[in-house]
Amino acid sequence: MAATANRVPFDQNDRKYKCLCGQLHIKKGARVVAILVNVLTAINIIFSFTRSSTVIVYTCMSTAFSIVIFGSLLYGVWKEKRLYLYPYLFFQVISIFISIIILFAFLISIAVGASMVIDLARNVGNVDTTSEQAKLDADLAVFTVLFILFLCIGGLIQAYFVEVIYSFHNFLKDRENSFSFNFESYASSAFGSEATPPPTYPEAQAQETVS
Repeated sequence: MAATANRVPFDQNDRKYKCLCGQLHIKKGARVVAILVNVLTAINIIFSFTRSSTVIVYTCMSTAFSIVIFGSLLYGVWKEKRLYLYPYLFFQVISIFISIIILFAFLISIAVGASMVIDLARNVGNVDTTSEQAKLDADLAVFTVLFILFLCIGGLIQAYFVEVIYSFHNFLKDRENSFSFNFESYASSAFGSEATPPPTYPEAQAQETVS
């Protein structure tokens, strides 16, 4: 296949391969994300041991799954293999949707006065639900605000991490396509894109007879 003249050459320093408002190359940004998600997972495990047994069990179960996902991400980023990025991208998209559902369910439970807020405050926020009503109401109000902020900020951070890893995926894809294109171009120029095939056996005999 001959090279086309209008093909844009690959430039790894192109601005589209930058993140953090153009201040960091996407390769470094992807490595930062891969390290951060693993560090945050470790912090989450430590944090869970200061909460109820329900939170500890849930955290341990989710961590066992996350280790595979984030470990695959870490390997894929460092070895620059696109295939190992897909589990993280798929997992994070689902996680963002779940966070949105939890946020809406939490807001609805506040509106209808369900016990979900109290249960979350006791298990996650370590709020003493047996305290006086005035103190309990104040603690629940603080927990509610912090929990909503946590979901919103956490969702935005997750979305940005997904964008960084997806951009890194596109960077690797463009680089691979550029390598294949350059190889085709080199092969075409070295051997000729329209090389004449050798004559068939009858034609070769006819040429020998004439000569």
